[in-house]
Amino acid sequence: MVISGPWAHAARPFITDDARVVDRGGCQIETFYKEQRKYSGSEFWFMPACNPFGLELTAGGNRIEGEKSLVLQGKTLLNPLETNGTGFALSLGTFYSNPQAGSNFWSPYLNGIASFSFLDDRAVVHTNLGAIRDRDVDRDRVTWGIGLEALLVAPRLYAILESFGQSYDKPTLHGGLRYWIVPNKVQVDSTVGSQNGDPPQRFYTVGLRLLF
Repeated sequence: MVISGPWAHAARPFITDDARVVDRGGCQIETFYKEQRKYSGSEFWFMPACNPFGLELTAGGNRIEGEKSLVLQGKTLLNPLETNGTGFALSLGTFYSNPQAGSNFWSPYLNGIASFSFLDDRAVVHTNLGAIRDRDVDRDRVTWGIGLEALLVAPRLYAILESFGQSYDKPTLHGGLRYWIVPNKVQVDSTVGSQNGDPPQRFYTVGLRLLF
């Protein structure tokens, strides 16, 4: 992904990435809005991606409480995820923090991805382990994530549950629903969640995904 800091992005509403890419020759647009419940804090993400030659390329950005970042990422499949099988992928990218301020903070990251299909794809588990050089605070961080997507009503309605985080931060837990208005073309989703802390930071998200 992909969290209020740098993350690789998966198919909404996951932050944990999955061992899948956009079909070769195809593109997608993912966008979502996140609102904090305890204070006036929000995020907006816009993440277009295309797969022109077997490598999924993402060039997007976000706005988090008034600050903007650019996101560049490449993602490749090492082993495609098949029904009742295991898939592996690798992503490499960078965040460019607050470019309008001229901060020149490039934060490169690497993410290893594994996905596991069960029950004829009715349940799929995604796991991530990676690292980022966070130049905003000048430190290296380990990143991780684990998520479950479960088919509720074929072929349109899925439930998701996920936990993710990075070193020096508290983990985040969220869950929600994904609904295909047009299967494999137009998706809407929404989640609620919290990040551990004192007090916990509670939030909700709403998102849209378009494939073409």
